[in-house]
Amino acid sequence: MSQAKKELLNQIVALMLPSLKGLTEKHAKKMLEVVEKSASTVAKKYNKLIQDQVKEASKAKTKADKVAAKAVEKVSKQKEKLAKKAAASKKVSQLMAKDSPKVVKSPPAKAVVRSRPKPVKK
Repeated sequence: MSQAKKELLNQIVALMLPSLKGLTEKHAKKMLEVVEKSASTVAKKYNKLIQDQVKEASKAKTKADKVAAKAVEKVSKQKEKLAKKAAASKKVSQLMAKDSPKVVKSPPAKAVVRSRPKPVKK
């Protein structure tokens, strides 16, 4: 038995032995054997429950990791989709720019400011 099982067994036996004081030696030995068997059964069940808890915790962790990975993958797919749309719109705008005739913008003409004739003083 492992050390943890022995310690648990000793604790359980220590709790049961004080109730065996009034029995004869023969009956006390029988009772002690039964107690040791039941204590070892309890220890085995206890260890199994602990192992089950560890397994459940690891399953929950892997499930959470899978959910997080799916979320990250979903976000990356959305980003890729947006990037493809942006690239397609950029290509369309470039094609539109090539197809349209180029209009040369001339600098704005300066406005001619005409002065008013000054009134002649008489």
